[in-house]
Amino acid sequence: MSGAEGKRVCAVTGPGGFVGGYLMPVLAARGWQTLPMGRADADFSDPEALAGWLARHGVTDIVHLAAESNPAGGDTRAFYETNAFLTERLLQAAATAGLPGRFLLVSATSVYGDSGPAPQREDDPKRPPNHYGASKLLAEVIAGWYRDRLDITIARPSNCMGAGQNPRYLVPKLVRAFAERAPEIAMGDTAIARDFVDIRDAADILARALEAPARSLEAINVSSGRATPIAEILDTLTRISGHAPEIRRDERFIRAGDMRFQACDTARARSLGHVPRHDLADTLGWMLDAATRSVPEPVERRLP
Repeated sequence: MSGAEGKRVCAVTGPGGFVGGYLMPVLAARGWQTLPMGRADADFSDPEALAGWLARHGVTDIVHLAAESNPAGGDTRAFYETNAFLTERLLQAAATAGLPGRFLLVSATSVYGDSGPAPQREDDPKRPPNHYGASKLLAEVIAGWYRDRLDITIARPSNCMGAGQNPRYLVPKLVRAFAERAPEIAMGDTAIARDFVDIRDAADILARALEAPARSLEAINVSSGRATPIAEILDTLTRISGHAPEIRRDERFIRAGDMRFQACDTARARSLGHVPRHDLADTLGWMLDAATRSVPEPVERRLP
């Protein structure tokens, strides 16, 4: 299970994405040889070509991060083409190439839907509330067809957050507003509570899941274990920034299919030795510092 230089070679799809950008250095620090596997590197439309690419590069393991979460024009078909059918082609390629190590399929906790008072465990029923969650669940079902030929682990991240995240997502958008000292922020329902996990903790869990003993781990949550209301994020940002914008409710920001409450069990991650290192205030403070450094200085301050 080694590459040409004696290291295990892990191909990472979606290497330029938010999670990939944090995971690849973590894997390298743990002794892995990492190989970006983006659309510019490999032909994802052809399973045979993909199998050849994997064999030529001596790939031993795969982390499949590439996904569609926000298709242009709201085209729901894009969810299934990227999240399910592209995944199937990659699974076909890995099986054809005889991938000796692990295929880590990165799904999402959206497959569960809303949780009750108890954190959701990996074996709980799956009730995805939208096309994104449904397409991820379909990918998991398809992966199940390959378990006799591949060592597959399904990782389900909840809402990852951290410095450098695309500002179209809620938390970095809020952080940016506080960094810019916006006088007012329009919001949907601030009572909505999600499981938010620091991207640095998420990368650690993913690395441990990749390295777990062969065929020992069918699925794992990549989560914090608690549901955090949006109101708590706003309160924390107010406290650490010293800025208190007016929060105005705007019904246009309330979307059908959004989950209202989710917390996910972290027992399996802890069993692999994961210890969370970043609480909410630490993560938001890190994000706020990064966002503040990127805010242009007012013109009058730059004048001599």
